[in-house]
Amino acid sequence: MEAAGKVVTFRRGNDRLCAGDAPYSTPSRQASPAPVVPREAVVATAYPHATQAAQEILEAGGNAIDAAVAAAWSLSVCEPSGSGLGGQTTMIIYRHDGTTVVIDGHSRAPAKASLERISESQQASGHRACTIPSTPATLGFAQHKYGALSPQRTLAPAIHLAENGYPISRLQRRQIRSCLTALRATDSHGVFLEHGRVLREGRLLKQPALASTLQRLADAGCDDFYHGRLARSIARNMKAHGGLISRKDLAACAQPVEREPIAVDYRDYRVLGVPPPGGGLQLLQALKVIERLAPDGFEKSSDAWYETMADVVYAVFGFRERWPIHAVDFTPSVRRWLLGDELAGELANGIRCTSLHEPLETGDEPPGDTTHLSVADTQGNVVALTQSVQSLFGSKVAHPKLGFFYNNYLVTCPRYRHPSQLAGGCTPRSNVTPTLVMARDSAGSKTGGDISPAPRPVLAIGAAGSRRIISATLQVLSGILDGGLSIDEAMAAPRIHALLNGDIWVEKTALSDSLHQRLCRRYRRVKIKKPLSYTMGAVQAVQCHGDGSASAAADPRRDGTVAVLGADPYPPTNYQPLPGDAS
Repeated sequence: MEAAGKVVTFRRGNDRLCAGDAPYSTPSRQASPAPVVPREAVVATAYPHATQAAQEILEAGGNAIDAAVAAAWSLSVCEPSGSGLGGQTTMIIYRHDGTTVVIDGHSRAPAKASLERISESQQASGHRACTIPSTPATLGFAQHKYGALSPQRTLAPAIHLAENGYPISRLQRRQIRSCLTALRATDSHGVFLEHGRVLREGRLLKQPALASTLQRLADAGCDDFYHGRLARSIARNMKAHGGLISRKDLAACAQPVEREPIAVDYRDYRVLGVPPPGGGLQLLQALKVIERLAPDGFEKSSDAWYETMADVVYAVFGFRERWPIHAVDFTPSVRRWLLGDELAGELANGIRCTSLHEPLETGDEPPGDTTHLSVADTQGNVVALTQSVQSLFGSKVAHPKLGFFYNNYLVTCPRYRHPSQLAGGCTPRSNVTPTLVMARDSAGSKTGGDISPAPRPVLAIGAAGSRRIISATLQVLSGILDGGLSIDEAMAAPRIHALLNGDIWVEKTALSDSLHQRLCRRYRRVKIKKPLSYTMGAVQAVQCHGDGSASAAADPRRDGTVAVLGADPYPPTNYQPLPGDAS
């Protein structure tokens, strides 16, 4: 561990690509043999205290699964706008023995959920908007089966954080202000509001109720959330506010499902994702289409790259709306078709033959909010984990005695015939796409010498941001795998995103005059976003290099940090979202 104490610093300013820059160049370094197991452990999460929790667990002898679970518990404390005990968690794990597994923690609607009982407005917020929380079950299952430390040890950093508090960031204060009316209207105001006012930036936030809940999970196990004292408290709270989740629903909440990852070959790599109802299918389809549109990579102008990214995202989301699929219908034959060359060719031809993208839906995309973290240890384990409460602060209601917000995943369920139609026991679809990239036997040197002939994990990556999860992850992946950009260069590069209403969002630093003209010809309206816009997703990724070293990047669009081995995570970036620039 010769690099102990090293911190991966995030470079800004000159490293950010601007309009007119050619984003990709041919790396000059040659591929070199590499060990399968990295000699550096590395972490990337959405908040400094979560990064510190993962780092603490790694230094205590935990593996990447322990560290990821500890970080996820801590994010429930310090980033409750994006995830928490009232939400859901999905992860993909590569183990040191060469096996890979998806732990699917997608949640289900309560048994009494129906179109008659839940109005359209009630799907968005309040106690009837919630699916049965699955995050405690998923984290507990993963740590018990694949972790090396005790549950008490992995919960300890989160308990300490809730008891002793952490300073509110400027971004968090803006997030609370954006939901102020909804939070004031419920009994949730005691969590982040003081006498009805938003806590000041830098104010220490202590959460004794949440600390007590986390301590209960440590003492009694996660099963208590579904069968014990915590379950009884949740059921009483739901009943008192007209919610539909009952003790029977909680008791029937099954353990997460272990699934085989879905996979495609992309250039010299094997990309592994999560199957439906997650968003891995859309990401992998996008990669397949890109290979058909640009089989030789992107050696032309940056305009062509941005336009391709937008068109591909529009195509795969449009296909998802026309051909929605339920997880139970994702059979091997269906999987082969959805990820096959024939369909990819059809989608690519559709892009080539389209002069103007017709709107497929009305209105803007739902904002959504989520969190992602990635971890790699020195034993050869790698984890990409995404968890969410769906919208910002989920349903906007919290359990006042247990200290966590409930999700509002039922807002994603259509009220018409659909595989995810609102009904008792339905599983809402999501955009979460924790992803692993593997080097293949035939891998070359496209990442500047980071690929060796031995198959091994190259990247663990994922994002927050509703549908921008897919587009942001796709663009960072392409920047690294196609262009040889460093992980931080790819993370800071300007982004673009196509909406199904015919609009397109693009960060100002990407928008040259020629690109603007090209986009205006193909989309209804071009909306220019501020540089490093909050709305364009938040990616966290770790990269394992061919020489055994590792690196990471946390998206400068939010509060994320990274750490390598025993180092302290560096402070959050200074970027602050501007008014009106948050989703």
